[in-house]
Amino acid sequence: MKEVINISSSSLNSYIENNRVKIDEALVSLRLMKEVDDFLEINKISQREFSDNIGYSEAFISQLMSGTKKFNASFINRFEKVYDIKIDFKIKCKNTINFISIISDSHIEINVNVLGLTHSKNTFSLESKASEFFEFDEEYLTLES
Repeated sequence: MKEVINISSSSLNSYIENNRVKIDEALVSLRLMKEVDDFLEINKISQREFSDNIGYSEAFISQLMSGTKKFNASFINRFEKVYDIKIDFKIKCKNTINFISIISDSHIEINVNVLGLTHSKNTFSLESKASEFFEFDEEYLTLES
């Protein structure tokens, strides 16, 4: 039977305090890992196929996807080139909520909670899953400034 280890909240807080930078770096890497994982799922690409296409070992890709290794610029560059994609980084303030982030003649980007809702012509799509979309009749769309 496994031994249960009792960790006091002060020792946990101490651990977090002493390892804050490493924890934060891991969280950034995990956000990108989630995007890569969604990309693979939507495009029905296995990790083995992905590793072959991108030119990294399957073990390395597995370490990236599990959070053991961190993503780097070389990986991102190769990923973009192999799949002819662009990974878009947006800097957003954590303390404010901007519901509409882009408005142009043909494009409206609305941030709804944790989902990014994008409108282009008469289609709405959620950034969280490219396969989800809404049809929208343009006659009901009005923008007021």
